[in-house]
Amino acid sequence: MSELVVNCPKCSKGLKLRDRSKIGKKARCPKCSHVFVLTAPPEPEQVEDEVELKLATDVAPQPAPQPEVPAVGVAARWVPDNAPPLQQAAPPVPPQPVIQQQQVPQQATPQQPAAGAFFETPAPGPVVVAPEDAGGVAHLKALKKKNAKRRNTAIVAGLLTAAAVGGVVYMAQDHLEAAKLAEEEAAKPKVDEEFEAEKEQLRQNTAIAKASSPTTGGPIPMNCLPLGARVIISVRPAELWKAGSRGEEVRFCLGPFGEWATAKLTELCQFEPAQIEHALIGIIPGEVGEPPQVAAVVRLIEAAKKSELLVKFGGERNQDHGYPMYVRDDLSFLIGSDLKMIAVAPSGVAAEEMASSVQYANPQSDGIDALLPQTDADRHLTLIFEPRSVVRHRDTIFPQAVWQLIDRSMEFFNDEEVETVAWSMHFGDKKFHSELMMRNQTIVMEHLLQAEMRKKLKQLPFDLVSMVERMNPGIIGPRKVIGRFPAMTQVFAMSTTAGTGTRYAQLTTELPERAAPNLALGGLLAWDESTRTDFNTAVKQVKPEETGPKLPDLVVDRLKKVIDVEFVRTPLQDAFAYIADECKVDHYIDGDALKLSAYTKNMTQDYVANCSGLDAIKYLVTRPINGQPNALCIVIQQDQKRFLLTTKPVAKESGLTIYEFE
Repeated sequence: MSELVVNCPKCSKGLKLRDRSKIGKKARCPKCSHVFVLTAPPEPEQVEDEVELKLATDVAPQPAPQPEVPAVGVAARWVPDNAPPLQQAAPPVPPQPVIQQQQVPQQATPQQPAAGAFFETPAPGPVVVAPEDAGGVAHLKALKKKNAKRRNTAIVAGLLTAAAVGGVVYMAQDHLEAAKLAEEEAAKPKVDEEFEAEKEQLRQNTAIAKASSPTTGGPIPMNCLPLGARVIISVRPAELWKAGSRGEEVRFCLGPFGEWATAKLTELCQFEPAQIEHALIGIIPGEVGEPPQVAAVVRLIEAAKKSELLVKFGGERNQDHGYPMYVRDDLSFLIGSDLKMIAVAPSGVAAEEMASSVQYANPQSDGIDALLPQTDADRHLTLIFEPRSVVRHRDTIFPQAVWQLIDRSMEFFNDEEVETVAWSMHFGDKKFHSELMMRNQTIVMEHLLQAEMRKKLKQLPFDLVSMVERMNPGIIGPRKVIGRFPAMTQVFAMSTTAGTGTRYAQLTTELPERAAPNLALGGLLAWDESTRTDFNTAVKQVKPEETGPKLPDLVVDRLKKVIDVEFVRTPLQDAFAYIADECKVDHYIDGDALKLSAYTKNMTQDYVANCSGLDAIKYLVTRPINGQPNALCIVIQQDQKRFLLTTKPVAKESGLTIYEFE
């Protein structure tokens, strides 16, 4: 449809008329607000700008002269001045706002366009404008409104759909995550509560062992020790060589080993052992087959005179390494500022390493450095070594006489499971304390390592029996001691408590002070006799004659046998095994019943007495546990020649007869 241009008769503003149905109706000029009747021009021209028409709907209705108002809905045309008035009845129109009608002159004189007007064509005669809702503009606005409504509806619907899809995706993802977690949880092996309780008990045992330590010294200082030490010995000579001390007794029981240690320590440190407060000896192996280097850091009880030290060690002063050193052909040494510390090492690279570590210790191997923080420098004797290095350099570190002993010892510390060992001993006036720490290899967990080492320790007495029964000592005294040595090791094993720490397993043993010299003497005599025994010959099995009293038939009567009980933090199962073995009866521990009462077989027991087995059992099952009444009890099973260790609730529920102690 072509567009018309209508000029305002007052300001000559050119207005663009898109809908011809508005011709003959009144409109308001957007520029000057003049109200006039829209009249079609004789020759419509193309407009340059588009301007929206604004209907004058706020003008009060005025009746228009009949000759000048064309009928609504008739196409626009030019009406001459002398034409007769149109006679056409107007259709009925519902009540609505109408525009104000203004008298227009009969003959409109063309006016010049005002300054800035858009059009140059003079305005024609009066034009009538149709109501706003009667033409294409209303239809266009209705379409726009409808389209806007549809667009808003579509946007809302899209948002709702997106939210619904997002919710479904989120719920599906959440469900998948939950299903995945459930699947992973189901795939995990079921954790045994008793196993977890045992691991927690092992950690608690380590803490208890640390709290009950007979010494409270710091870690062994490694200052001035050169790099590469694979065997380290920490010893307190003044205490072990003190006249009348427990350490002196142990040293005498070691016989030639004690004498050899005295001679070597004096030769290396140039002082008598009684003058040395602490000595740190490091064995630095070289290539396989070459003799190792030996370095030592000695701390004296009293400060020595510098002139005396220079005479003892000799050498020329050298400050090339940043600390005053005294160097000779085969040895280098330095003196501490307090004249109590002396460090000696072979000349060469070791001297430089020794001088550079006066203030900060040199690192050793990973395993040694990892166990050093757990050591105690106040212990009488501490051995730190790597089993793999000891096996490789056995021939050059130790004399041939002890090669077999070293081999059997390193079999106990399997280098595929144990990376480093730190074994400390303290010989007190009341207690003998032994602590064995083993850093596990990465292929085995610490709780598994402690279980394996405890198993080996319990098996050791039986292995010794098979060795001792092949020995035939010619002297009655050593014969009796050697015969009792397996039993000594069994007591040692039963008095051992296992524990674990961060990548290490720990075996702690506490025994009466007499145990240390007895074990030392028994071990020495057994080793000495083993060097003269042929273990390849079979032992003739002779059934021993029953010369002792006949065992009672009743289990209760057997349990009345008087035995020596020495339980020091001994696990519950080991304590009852010892009582049953000494009284020659069988026993059984109901682990499930113990677990129901929050007990474990590894609960430590402390009891030292010379009493009957029945009295020992009475003490263990009646003493309070953690401040609560003891729920343990025993049931005599005469038909099986054994006693059953269980709990009172389980025994009553199972209809068992609980043994009542007198």
